[in-house]
Amino acid sequence: MPQQKHSLDKRELENSVLLKGMDLEAVMDLLEDCPVHEIKEGRVLIDAGQPNHFLYLLLSGRLRIHVQDLTLDPLTILEPGELVGELSLIDGQPTSASVVAHEDCRLLELDEKIMWTLVEDSHDVARNLLFILSQRLRHGNILIGASVLEKVSAQELEEFQPREAQESKGLPEEELETQTLHLYKTATAYVLESIRRAEGKKRLDITRGEELVKRITDSMVDSSGLILLATDRRQEFAVSTHSVNVVIFTIRLAQTLDYELQNQIKVGLAALLHEIGVAWLPKRLLYKTGPVSPQVRQRPVYSAKLLKEFSPEYAEYDWLIETVGQVYERVDGSGFPLGLEGKKIREEAQILGIVDAFEACIHDRPYRKALTGYQLIEELTRGDTKAFSNFIVKALVRSFSLYPHNEYVLLNTDEVAQVVEVNQDKLSRPVVKILYDTQGKPLDKPKETDLAQHPSLFITKAISYHDLPQAKSPSTQ
Repeated sequence: MPQQKHSLDKRELENSVLLKGMDLEAVMDLLEDCPVHEIKEGRVLIDAGQPNHFLYLLLSGRLRIHVQDLTLDPLTILEPGELVGELSLIDGQPTSASVVAHEDCRLLELDEKIMWTLVEDSHDVARNLLFILSQRLRHGNILIGASVLEKVSAQELEEFQPREAQESKGLPEEELETQTLHLYKTATAYVLESIRRAEGKKRLDITRGEELVKRITDSMVDSSGLILLATDRRQEFAVSTHSVNVVIFTIRLAQTLDYELQNQIKVGLAALLHEIGVAWLPKRLLYKTGPVSPQVRQRPVYSAKLLKEFSPEYAEYDWLIETVGQVYERVDGSGFPLGLEGKKIREEAQILGIVDAFEACIHDRPYRKALTGYQLIEELTRGDTKAFSNFIVKALVRSFSLYPHNEYVLLNTDEVAQVVEVNQDKLSRPVVKILYDTQGKPLDKPKETDLAQHPSLFITKAISYHDLPQAKSPSTQ
């Protein structure tokens, strides 16, 4: 047990999550008699498996939580204002994790009597404690899900392992990047042209769309260039770029699911045309802020009708029409427009649905700012989330990792980095490019680092593009 040092300063409690909303003057008499401890960086505060009789409020410094060997990555890092030790104090069981000072820390020690006095005297404290416990549970769920994915059997690993990018076919890197960008722009142009043809009640060139998807599939075998383009967080919203991004993500997910080439092309074609129904929507509705209107929610219905009406020999594409019409259906019946459940929804439609949600999550929309890919993965892996089949969710995580391409992340060194490649065998340890130093200043020469090869470096959290230092993205050139 660390030795008591200094007395308590009320200002140190202002950021306490446990005391949020309280009049601190009302509790100072109770808390002033509680010990305040200082512990040095690297000192163990709590040992896993040992009895614990205290709750600690972190006044300054940071603590890291380990559920296994202390030399392995921590479960999380606690910031000033957070607390530790509450679970074992509440249930009287031995501690489930070790707590180590990540840097020099000051902590306020509360025994069981004082904690329950606070809970009984204040509804604010009781509510805050429930909120803290629920956040612990949510964070644990996502990490348990990741752990399960990293420990799949050899057979499952082979089943869900995506095809790795191979060496380019003798092309210089600059030429390969130029061709990739040209293909991306050609595909977006095709989407716009198809929408215009639908608006003009003209037949759609489905064959050309299949050829484009085949080229995209071939390009993704050669390099990860299209993935990097599609995950660029700086994109402005447009139906054409959204559709092409969904194609790229869909093909990656189909590869993870070990789809044969022809089936990759089929589901990719459905992704390319899944938003064609916007041809029947007033343009003002596409960029409207606020809740999605009932008319906009009819997009899959419009898309299916357009494909049926303007596709050549549409009977040969009944699978395409059905898939596009089911993009927003969910296996638990919570989707639209028909509220279909379970196996009534085509597997291809499930793939498009989860990929569509992923693409929308990581890019700005008129009604909200971009989120992180980690946030969506966390939502999808919650125990009560049943919108998609488990094997589809598992394949999505294995395809794009916990931290997808171009995700911005904060490292344990307080440096800010950008994910440039994922490690399929280490979902939480991608290859990153360090962009900002510990003071939030842009580096003149970003440093690329494979976190799988540097165990002392790890990600503490994903951050939104809008939360970067100086609120703007550095150049990725």
